[in-house]
Amino acid sequence: MTTAIDTTTTIAAPPEAVWAALTDWSLAPRWMPGVTAMRGRLSAGAEVTFTVRGKERTATTERLDAPRALALLSRSGPVSAVYTYTLTPVVAGTELRLVADVGVRGPLALLAGVIRRSIAKEDGVQPERLRAVVEAVSRPAG
Repeated sequence: MTTAIDTTTTIAAPPEAVWAALTDWSLAPRWMPGVTAMRGRLSAGAEVTFTVRGKERTATTERLDAPRALALLSRSGPVSAVYTYTLTPVVAGTELRLVADVGVRGPLALLAGVIRRSIAKEDGVQPERLRAVVEAVSRPAG
């Protein structure tokens, strides 16, 4: 697989708060582009179902290391993608890193670069959108 996304943002909240938002599937539509619903168990090897642009898809939890790392593997035909979210405590809160490795098989492999760029353009905003969600929830009222 080849990296399509490798981006980091700092969130002004502790890792536990970021983890809670990252793994609260009901919040996914607020920070995952195109996703309108997400559900499933939060456990290693579990299947997660999400609806994106009206189509139901599934992902498998490849890695679950609360509150440090979550990796989801999804496949759509000849395209496989592993999205790995890594949370690191820093003085300002939490550094959230998203790495998306995307593999393309068969005849579509000729378009792998285009597919990776499209994924990067679409999903590269996830950390910043999640930051906005977490900081809005963590902000004291008043």
